[in-house]
Amino acid sequence: MAKKNKHDDPAADPKKDKAAKKAEKAARKAEKKQKKVKKVKAKEVKTGKGHSPFEVGKTLVEMFNKGQFTEIEEMFWSPKVCSTEGYGVSMTWKGRKAVEAKNAEWMGTHKIHAASAEGPYVGATGFAVKFKMDVEETPSGKRQSMEEVGVYRIKNGKIIEEEFMYRV
Repeated sequence: MAKKNKHDDPAADPKKDKAAKKAEKAARKAEKKQKKVKKVKAKEVKTGKGHSPFEVGKTLVEMFNKGQFTEIEEMFWSPKVCSTEGYGVSMTWKGRKAVEAKNAEWMGTHKIHAASAEGPYVGATGFAVKFKMDVEETPSGKRQSMEEVGVYRIKNGKIIEEEFMYRV
């Protein structure tokens, strides 16, 4: 019979024994942690009564592509609508009157030669639309192509928030 060396028996090696015990302890700790994790129930997202985000988004895109810009505002803006302009402007207007004034000021200094909307890209609480416009600044006559994404949040069939993000 061959003589056994102490290195042939893993249990006899204190370093290997210590590593195995450490691995077992880590496995038990992970298992215990897994048992402590609470199961979270998902909650249904609702936007209230009225048109759904899909319906508002689909209609908004159709109306925008027909040039019915003010009709969109009349049909879908909440009295408490909040409008945020993106990078470079980084300002928010709160309330329908303030947002209407912002839009009237912009329309007063710009002429839209062409405009199109793509989408909507619909989520649980709202939707996004990609806009492309050929716009002229009327005071300077400078013409430019613009692209932006509008992100809208809906409650009770009305737009309560809109944020415009620009391609820079």
